[in-house]
Amino acid sequence: MKFAKEIENASYDLPSDWRPYLIHYKLLKKAIRLVVAELRTRGLLDIEKGEGQLNFSYEFDGDVEDPQPCIKITVDEAAARLIPDLIPTSSTNTSVLKIKLVKDSEFFHLLLKGLSQASVLYSTEQKRLSGKVDALETQLAKAASPKKQKDMYIWRDIFKLYMNASVFETTRTIDHSIQSFERSKQQLQWFTKELERLNLATKLGSKNSKEALKRFIQMNEELADFKRFHALNHTAMTKILKKHDKQSGLTARTEFPTFAKENVAIVENVLLALYSTITSKIISIVPQIDSHNCPICFAIAWRPIRLECGHVFCVRCLIKAHRRKLFDCPVCRRKHAVGNADATNLDRSLQNFFMMYFPREIQEKRRENEKEQAMQDMEAITGRAWTMYAGRESSCSIM
Repeated sequence: MKFAKEIENASYDLPSDWRPYLIHYKLLKKAIRLVVAELRTRGLLDIEKGEGQLNFSYEFDGDVEDPQPCIKITVDEAAARLIPDLIPTSSTNTSVLKIKLVKDSEFFHLLLKGLSQASVLYSTEQKRLSGKVDALETQLAKAASPKKQKDMYIWRDIFKLYMNASVFETTRTIDHSIQSFERSKQQLQWFTKELERLNLATKLGSKNSKEALKRFIQMNEELADFKRFHALNHTAMTKILKKHDKQSGLTARTEFPTFAKENVAIVENVLLALYSTITSKIISIVPQIDSHNCPICFAIAWRPIRLECGHVFCVRCLIKAHRRKLFDCPVCRRKHAVGNADATNLDRSLQNFFMMYFPREIQEKRRENEKEQAMQDMEAITGRAWTMYAGRESSCSIM
């Protein structure tokens, strides 16, 4: 299928008010024919194939409001005979001329108009989607609050599943291809199917939580559509520039992206801002346990001790480290960081945070600590090592 038909068919899957902002690929194809006709009429289409010494360069003058593509030619006398109407007779052996390309200018006026209109849509949609994110953030702050512990834990599972799906890019670069959109679409479908398979939506207790989940999925679907719109526009620009160069012999595909870099940067910044906003404002509402595990036992750092180097461990692991005379920080090896720690190193604000967001993990850690203490007491009474306790000691990969 030709791309002009492909983009036309794909546009029907986009919101109807977005379609006028797509690049007019068919009009640009027609404009290329006029560019080629002008080059042929002026003897510039195949000039590089003539005899003699000729240096040929393609440049952009003007700005994005008024692009002025031109050809800069440096020729000797032999090559000058090919275009006597454009290159004046000179007493020297070479001549230089900058030739403005009228039809090429019209082509890029049309292309830049399309990009400018698309930028307006990007700005509008960024405001609209950012508003949706803010509203959902407020709703989720209540629906997944620690006061509603059951729903909070379900939302934690939902967000962990979402992060594993990697629906959108989390790096500082954007993949502009249609294939990238298809991948995002597939990952979003996987996410919704996993929600259904695990019955996470039905497990949510409050009506507010269920409504928030619907809005979260809808917001991702709209963002995926937005990514598709961008992929179509970017692909259209790439293909039309390639077609332009192939038929005209010019090098717009190299020169134009640099000339219009501000338009491209605006688009990338909008997309990256929207992707990162979901993580910074929505996903962070319910903290994940992985970010708060003790780096020694890999369980929650209950009774969190913050060493002078800034690293945090559970008190139990630091007590064991101290008994084994391991006084340096297990992570950064700062000298005597463990040995210098005392009751004042207890991070009370972090402890309160854990009690609020990880009550089940704390309860499990307490049980583990009690079991471990019981085994240690039995060692002291019987004088022999208990297998489970010894095995837990030896499993430490840092100390």
